[in-house]
Amino acid sequence: MILIADLGATNARFCITEDGNSYSNQASYPINSFDELEKLCNAYLASQDLVGIQKAVIGVAAPITGDIVNFINTNLEFSIQNLRNKLFPDGLIVVNDLALQANALFGIDEKNLSYIGEKKLNELPKILVSPGTGLGLAGIVRDTVIATEAGHINISDKIVNQDLKSIIDRFSKENSRAPTYEDFLSGKGIIYFYESLFGSSNTELSSEAILLGRKDDNCLQVINLLNYLLASYLRYVTLVWGSTGGVFLSGSIVKSLVLQEDYSDFRSTFEDSDTMSVVLKSTPLAIVTLEDIGFVGGMEIAKKLIN
Repeated sequence: MILIADLGATNARFCITEDGNSYSNQASYPINSFDELEKLCNAYLASQDLVGIQKAVIGVAAPITGDIVNFINTNLEFSIQNLRNKLFPDGLIVVNDLALQANALFGIDEKNLSYIGEKKLNELPKILVSPGTGLGLAGIVRDTVIATEAGHINISDKIVNQDLKSIIDRFSKENSRAPTYEDFLSGKGIIYFYESLFGSSNTELSSEAILLGRKDDNCLQVINLLNYLLASYLRYVTLVWGSTGGVFLSGSIVKSLVLQEDYSDFRSTFEDSDTMSVVLKSTPLAIVTLEDIGFVGGMEIAKKLIN
């Protein structure tokens, strides 16, 4: 049996796979409840009465640059080698969490995709983008998944939309730096947009409540502005990556933010380029509706550990 862990900045999700084709024993924990990854893994194994698990695939919300891994949006650090020695001596693969999820796109069934436009998949490079606590992006070139930190690119202050320009100016003044796309295309960004437009005293709404509040004019304005920024970001990274094989969106925020009623405007913003509209119009754009995409991607990687 192989443990699969999808460790985001907010939640740690676990399951077990035996054959890389199905999974069981799902469980989730608030990641901030643990100060060591070894304790977190042991808590899951003990809660499921699992013994003898000596292989694992772990996706982490952090860049993998060496043996020591530091999470970006939560206070957690670990050594890959130490974790292998203590818990998973028969095999341990650690990847970025978006790289983990992107592995689920290999051979994905069309029924698990909701296309924004009528374009279909092809074999050219692809990207997966997921707004959450942060903003993740992973690329796929042929059979290789490439982790990135593209959410940390600064947003240009040369923005056509005036509301967005005012929010960027406010953020820059308050933080003495330009905002990144992750600052805005994330849970914290949803709240920041609302408070910037309407004042912090006007709401105690959560980010989830704002996205579900389309009947409220203020919430709808925030939703439309976020969709504009997200579609613009996808246009930008599509041209950087040459990801004409497909641009995919995942995560709970996207499923609440980009509804079918938004598809036409979203696609138009994505394709809005004076010089590259032909490229963008030929690029498939879709939301991944697959549940537990991290587990599905983890199973694909786990096949490498099956003897």
